[in-house]
Parts: sequence; C-alpha cells; structure tokens
Amino acid sequence: MALSDSDSAESWRDAPVHEVLLLVGGLVMLLALLYAMEFPQAGSFLSPPLVAVAGGLLLWPVHKNAAARALLLSGGVLLLIWAIVRTSTILIPFVAVYLLAYLLHPIVTRLDRKHRIPRWVSSMAVTMLVVGLFITTIVIIAPNIVEQIDRLSRQSLGALEALRDWLATSPLVAELEEAGVIERETLIRELTGFVQQQTRRLPSAAEEVLASVGSVLGIVTVLALIPVILFYTLKDYPSIRDSLVGLFPTANGRRDYIVEAGGIVGNYLRGQLIISLISGANVAVALALFRVPFWLLIGLLVGVMNFVPRLGPIVGMVLGGCIGLLFGGWMDAVIILVVILAQQLLEQSVLTPKILSYQMGLHPVLIVFALLAFGTFMGIFGLLIAVPATAILVTIYRAWREELTLELNEYGQMRK
Repeated sequence: MALSDSDSAESWRDAPVHEVLLLVGGLVMLLALLYAMEFPQAGSFLSPPLVAVAGGLLLWPVHKNAAARALLLSGGVLLLIWAIVRTSTILIPFVAVYLLAYLLHPIVTRLDRKHRIPRWVSSMAVTMLVVGLFITTIVIIAPNIVEQIDRLSRQSLGALEALRDWLATSPLVAELEEAGVIERETLIRELTGFVQQQTRRLPSAAEEVLASVGSVLGIVTVLALIPVILFYTLKDYPSIRDSLVGLFPTANGRRDYIVEAGGIVGNYLRGQLIISLISGANVAVALALFRVPFWLLIGLLVGVMNFVPRLGPIVGMVLGGCIGLLFGGWMDAVIILVVILAQQLLEQSVLTPKILSYQMGLHPVLIVFALLAFGTFMGIFGLLIAVPATAILVTIYRAWREELTLELNEYGQMRK
C-alpha cells in the first residue's frame, strides 16, 4: 500500500542524519557523473566510471532505501549509455552480426528441425552463403555503383557550370537584377566558388582513401572476423537470445512482451528486406533494358527508400524522376516514373500480401506520426527504424497496461 504525503514526510524526519547525508552525497555524485559525461577532459582524474564507482560505494550502506535505489538505477543507466557511446566503434560489428543472425536464425532452425541437419553444419552453410553473396556484391555490383556515382558527380558539376553560364547571359536574370531582386555577380561568384571546391574534392577523395592504410587494414580485419562471429552467433543463437531476453524487466512475472516484440520486428525486417531487394532489382533491370542513365543508382535508391513505409516510395519516385529529367531527358523521367509506379503496383498487389503475411498491429496514422517523429530526431536512420521501434514501444506499453490492470484488480479486491 502506498505511503501518504504525511507518512513520507514523517519517514524523512525519522531517518538518521547519516542516511540523509549519504543520500545527498549520492545525488551530488550523480550530478558529478553528468558533468563528467558532458564535459570530458583529457587527462582528468575524474572519469565517469570512477565517479560512478564512488557514488555506488557511497549509496551502498543505504541501498535498501527507495531514494538510494533510484539514484543507483539512474547512475547505472547513465554509465551504461556512456559506455555504449564510447565503445560504439567496437560494438557496431557485433550488433550488425547479431542482427544478421537474428534474420537468418529461422533458416538455420528449419534446416535443423525439418531436415535433421546439425546446427553447426547449417550455421556454417548459411555463413558461407552470406560471405559468397557479399563477395559477389563487392566484385560485381560495387564497381558499377562507384562508376555511376563518379559520373553523376561530374555531370552534376557540369550542370552547375552550365547554370553559371546561363546566369551570366540570361535576360531574365538581368531583369531581376534591375528590379533589385537578386545580385547576379554575387550569385555567380558563390556558384563558381562552390564548383571549384567540389572539383578539387573529387580527385582528392580517392587519394585520401588510399592514404588511410591503417583504416583500410582495420576494416579488412573486421570483415575477416565477421564470418567467424556470425558462425558462432548462429550456432549458439538460442542461448544468446535467452541471455539477452533475461536482461529485460518482467511484466507480471513474465517476459512475453519481449518475445512478441522480437517476433514483430523480425518478421517486419525479414519481409521488408526481401521486398526491398526485389523492388530495387526489378527497377534496376527495367531501367537498364530501356537504357536509362544511372539505372543502378536509381534501383539502389528505390530499394533503400522502400524500407521507409508509405513515404519511402514517394521520395524514391521524386528523386529518380529528377535524376532522369536532369541527366537524361523528359522521356527518361517518364520511363523512370512508369517503372517505379509499376513496381509499386506489383508490390502492393503481390509482394506485400505474400511476403508480409502478418499484421503489424499499428494504425496508419500512428505509422506516419512515428516516421515524422523519428525522422525529426534521428534523420534517415530514424526513418528506417521508425516502424519496428514503434512496434516494440507499443508492445511494451500493452504489457505494462496489462500488468497495471492486474495490480489495480488485486488492489480493489484487497480494499473489499
């Protein structure tokens, strides 16, 4: 039963002086932890781990107090976030491998249960398949993408130079200058400086990449370790998953909400990945058959933007049409729009019902709101994770609501 305000006040008055001092000291250490995280100083003795340890030792004698537990929990969460940020470079490969294992786990499980193939054998086969697809992409597709990006960059600079010449000779610009709307010389000077800056940057980019031998060796080392990590993660995925699920708090004594949220996100990511690959491949092949310039880049753009539901296809269509109109012609732009529209029709009528044969349980208005909110705070990355993150939050809220309902029912029965 919850304490009233008067009971809380009396408990503070009755608390020993040393306990109050320890709580105040713990609050000061929490503020010191925030300061050390926000303003790190090189060579400083006070680092966040040291401040956190000192605060934990200070609060441990009164750890049974509710306020002390709140301070310890707050400091632990802050220290965990700080450690994740500081070790993000190391954690990214492991997080990427776990996500990949999360998506490929059903294949390994199916081979193990249905075809009686030992899990380590199926894990090895799936790992070799992933490595083979990655090498194929790097050897065959990556050079074409780099070539088209380089060509698009150079043609963009050429278009800017043509725009500069048009500004210098256009009667319309002269009339606008006479009316005092723009200053042609200032506009031309800024555009010329931008073109010169980008022209110098293009050849130097490749030289900088080649000069970063240490970075290249580091990337190669990480790429060499990823297949090994992926194999062991796939082989021992059930135990790793259970260990991670055990870190989450329980709702009514159970962690069903984590399993439910994981199922929703897993189905969404697997289905959306397959649909995006098919969409990008269909658009790229169709545009290549019509000899549309930058067909591979447009197909890649459509595939990536397809991860963002509802808004992504519209953005891909607009950007693809602009590329075709600026660097091809109006006929190329029309072909791009028709191909993307046909792909969207195929996706909505065939791919989505067949592949995404599940219900996200999210209202369309909630999805649009989530896209806008996550996009505002986290940019493109937020758009990509908006739907699965919202599904997780909704699932956690439902579990918390069910637990709250149970507690209220029990409280009502106790009052009777």
